[in-house]
Amino acid sequence: MYKALFFDVDDTLLNFEQCSREALGKTFRHFSMDYDDTVYELFRSIDQRLWLQQKQGELTVQDVINLRFQELFKQLQLGCSHIPLQTMFQERLAEEFFTEPHAAESLGYLSTRYQLFVTSNGILKTQLKRLELAGLLPYFTDVFVSDHIGHEKPSVRFFEECLQRGRLKPSEVLLIGDSLEADMVGAQNSKMDSCWYNPKHRNTDSDVEIDYIISDLLQLKDILQ
Repeated sequence: MYKALFFDVDDTLLNFEQCSREALGKTFRHFSMDYDDTVYELFRSIDQRLWLQQKQGELTVQDVINLRFQELFKQLQLGCSHIPLQTMFQERLAEEFFTEPHAAESLGYLSTRYQLFVTSNGILKTQLKRLELAGLLPYFTDVFVSDHIGHEKPSVRFFEECLQRGRLKPSEVLLIGDSLEADMVGAQNSKMDSCWYNPKHRNTDSDVEIDYIISDLLQLKDILQ
């Protein structure tokens, strides 16, 4: 019997693609720089590659934040400094809060039955603001984000710290997230049950153990009756 649910944020509760697309467009337009979908798609490809490296332990979260605009400017052959845009993007990103379908409804239902915790790689201040703007923050008992925890998913030490702060045992927790590398691997290594949020019905040949697979957050009601 679970006592608590651990939720990832980006691409689990909040749609990172929509949030980052809006934040990037506003940032480029603020600096009166040319911007279109090809710029975003380039940013997205760089961002995804860097995050994969982070999940594989090759980079830190801060490395990803520092490098993605540096690489974007290099590929766009822009001669100006990327630092002002990098800084403003982080500020703009904190203001974007496109939710995944049925996120609020699902959290409202589940929060009456379980303790809910956020377990996210990122910046605590940014994630708190986005969740608050989205109206999701009140559903959570606590928010655990890597820059505040001191470790990053999928590290066992990240989840050990979350469990300690939540006063929970691994057997009492179900982790819900979209990332095989960060969430599902992290749950398996930390001996927690896992639920893969897979709305795009991605195939995987991964040998990671997954207890549940859902394509809609409402399906958690059926799993957790």
